[in-house]
Amino acid sequence: MAKRKRKRRHTSQPARRKMNEARRVQGLLGVLFVIVAAVAIAIGVWLRLTPAPTLLPPQPPREAKLTIPKFDAQGEVHYESQRVVVRNPDAAYHEVFTQLIRQAGVFPEGTRLLSATLRDGTLELNFSQELVNNFSGGVSQETALINAITSTAASLPNVQRVRILVDGKPIESIGGHVDVSQALPVSP
Repeated sequence: MAKRKRKRRHTSQPARRKMNEARRVQGLLGVLFVIVAAVAIAIGVWLRLTPAPTLLPPQPPREAKLTIPKFDAQGEVHYESQRVVVRNPDAAYHEVFTQLIRQAGVFPEGTRLLSATLRDGTLELNFSQELVNNFSGGVSQETALINAITSTAASLPNVQRVRILVDGKPIESIGGHVDVSQALPVSP
């Protein structure tokens, strides 16, 4: 029997080069994929292990601007501003509003500030019962008193609203003219 020669398939040189290049590109893409995956995993691990930044509590104010109402001869109200330096940062809100009571001239006789507390942007001012019991002014005086409180509060950092309390309890109104049963927005 005669030997049959098998025909070998020969691929041409350029075709082999193209296949080799394709394999090389596939290999490089595979390596690149592995590197990207490793970097992504490393970043994920790093983010998980890195503690979240701690939020510092708001710093008490070092100074404030008292808003003091003044009535002219015609009964029109005008507001004056007076800067005050806070001497005791731990009791800053109490100190500022105690000074406002002394200097504003619209707070009823004997009114005292029992406490001042900032919670979630709301400054709760707890006054003694004299604020309501001794108030004898009309709507202008009550509005001036409330404006003095909210405008002074606006000069303090992190204060967005003011809630007026008497002996620790919410009140409807100071003199029966203006509703203060809800927290009031501060007004510059």
